[in-house]
Amino acid sequence: MKGLRIPRNHELTLQRRLSSLIGHLVEVNAPNTGLEPGRLQRVFPKNFIKVHGELFVPQSLNSIRVFDVKSPGKTTLVGVRTTFPTRAAFNQIRLVKIGSDYIELLAKDKNRSRILLPLNKVEGIFPVK
Repeated sequence: MKGLRIPRNHELTLQRRLSSLIGHLVEVNAPNTGLEPGRLQRVFPKNFIKVHGELFVPQSLNSIRVFDVKSPGKTTLVGVRTTFPTRAAFNQIRLVKIGSDYIELLAKDKNRSRILLPLNKVEGIFPVK
């Protein structure tokens, strides 16, 4: 994509990124599911995470919002199209990095939160003018 700087880390998987965030407050967003935020308790090596005593498959979720994460270095202003409705929430958002199977975005709030989107939920990333 011309003019779009994409910070990449092809070796970092969603499971590994989540492993580094154990203990953080997370909000799991899935189709037909409205859950209160809970602590990320455990990340299993292959397919599951444990939040508030319940197991989830991160790749099946729309997004995982992680609260109180250290501010990132550089970010890129982008728009993101997803497979689920967002009401333009991702039209102008800061891209932190692209891993092997997810993207990480800087949320637009005062809580220093991040939004992790599995790549199977991302249709496209486009530059914002």
